[in-house]
Amino acid sequence: MESSLLTDLGIILVAATLVVVAARIIRIPSIVGYILAGLIAGPALGLVEVTEGLHLAAEIGIILLLFLVGLELSLGKIREVGGIALLVGLLQVVVTGTGVAAIAWAFGLSGGDVLFLGVALTFSSTVVVVKLLDQLRALDSRHGRLSVGVLLVQDLVVVVVLTFVAGLSGGVELSALEVITDLARAFGGMALLLLAAGIAARFILPRVFAWAGSSQETTFVWSLSWCFLLVLGSEWLHLSVELGAFIAGVAIAQLPFNHDLRRRVHPLMNFFVAVFFVTLGVQMELGAAFAAWPLVLTLIVATLLLKPPLIARLLRSRGEGPGTALRSGLTLGQTSEFSFILAALALANGLIDEDMLSVVAAVGLVTMGVSSFSILHADGLVEAVRKRGLLPLLTGASKTEAEEGDEAQDPGTRGHIVVVGMNSLGRRIVRDLAEAGEEVLAIDTDPDKLKDLPCRTLLGNADYLSLLEEAELKEAGLLVSALHIEDANRLLAYRAESFGIPCVIHAFDQSMERELEELGVRHLVNSRSAGIEKIADELKELGVFGE
Repeated sequence: MESSLLTDLGIILVAATLVVVAARIIRIPSIVGYILAGLIAGPALGLVEVTEGLHLAAEIGIILLLFLVGLELSLGKIREVGGIALLVGLLQVVVTGTGVAAIAWAFGLSGGDVLFLGVALTFSSTVVVVKLLDQLRALDSRHGRLSVGVLLVQDLVVVVVLTFVAGLSGGVELSALEVITDLARAFGGMALLLLAAGIAARFILPRVFAWAGSSQETTFVWSLSWCFLLVLGSEWLHLSVELGAFIAGVAIAQLPFNHDLRRRVHPLMNFFVAVFFVTLGVQMELGAAFAAWPLVLTLIVATLLLKPPLIARLLRSRGEGPGTALRSGLTLGQTSEFSFILAALALANGLIDEDMLSVVAAVGLVTMGVSSFSILHADGLVEAVRKRGLLPLLTGASKTEAEEGDEAQDPGTRGHIVVVGMNSLGRRIVRDLAEAGEEVLAIDTDPDKLKDLPCRTLLGNADYLSLLEEAELKEAGLLVSALHIEDANRLLAYRAESFGIPCVIHAFDQSMERELEELGVRHLVNSRSAGIEKIADELKELGVFGE
């Protein structure tokens, strides 16, 4: 079995890599590429069959995905969601779910399948939306914040649904009393798990992670240990392991290093999630999807054409501008990765068959692919709709309101100074720059070193490109590294050079100075010979602050 698992994983990774590279060229989400890779490697070519080992690897991917989703739910973000996202998110779930269920009923499906489709296809994709909004640098735009707010509400609903499905394990063969008993036990277990996580987040986790905070590796291991501890707790309480992972993420999201932890877990999650979605593609019965093509096509059209204006009208009814409302609708106009997770869990519990799994996967495959283009070109689509006079029809706005612009795009931070390494040298540089009136962003891996600084701070390792993107290095006026780490300084010098950003690098000896000069770094400081005054002179030469 061991060699078979390794062979299957090798085939899956090769197929996923080839298909995702092609998918990236035509700019469709990687999730779609993974499912296509599974279709090719499984039903099309018969190279891979789903084994117990693959199921385990796929389940780890979903555990890590739900853990990361939980890490997004800090109390601050929950407060930012506000009443608009809460109301719109819940109303959208109810209306969309009812509409999908009505379509399924009209096609003669059984009651269980009607209910399942109504629930599974109502959510939008957190992974696709957040990834593409981040690519467009639109997460902080008005429609970006509203879209993420609605997604957070949907994520909370998903937790309840996962608990419900877990409680219905084998429910098709149980009496009504037994079903009610199982559901009560599931929700009671969920309450107990939430209580334990809340107590730990309040009294235990801050102390444990404060002790481990100086070592990123220790923090990473502790975080995964906490995640799988709650996963084991979920199994002991007969809940879904996805629920335990989600609650574990929410608990850690309240701690100050959650952003850095998310960056560290993300590559590991990507690997296992790729295995999950490829495995899902392997399980798809193409014949079943083609046989049900009228239903599949109707659900695709309803999702792509009716869901965006529904969300837009709901947002417009809460006072949002028509352009912002429609951008949000276009952003959320697809089904979710949670549709696949729910389908896989329902299949494992005997609530649906593989034919229904194929219908869900086919709808998700198409809607995610098409909506990715809508997200990337939302501004152009809104303007096209506005020019043709269709904005009032789609959003419920008056003609006067539709003709007015209602969302100024945030240009983001520009011209700021990024300082990496909060040793005594770095902290002195930050304070001097802040006193000179400059906008400064300080970066370090130790949360204690970022305390009491008179500027914005970012916790994390500057070796990660994702952290530098979060620091908006491409828009910065200057990069300063006070690090005493040769490899890190070389990498930062290379990043600055590739972004076209001037940099001042701490060259702490002559050999390092020569290496950085060969990399094209023009502004070097040898602190041993020059001291802090030399650094100040270098910054003045760059025109960062005056004499």
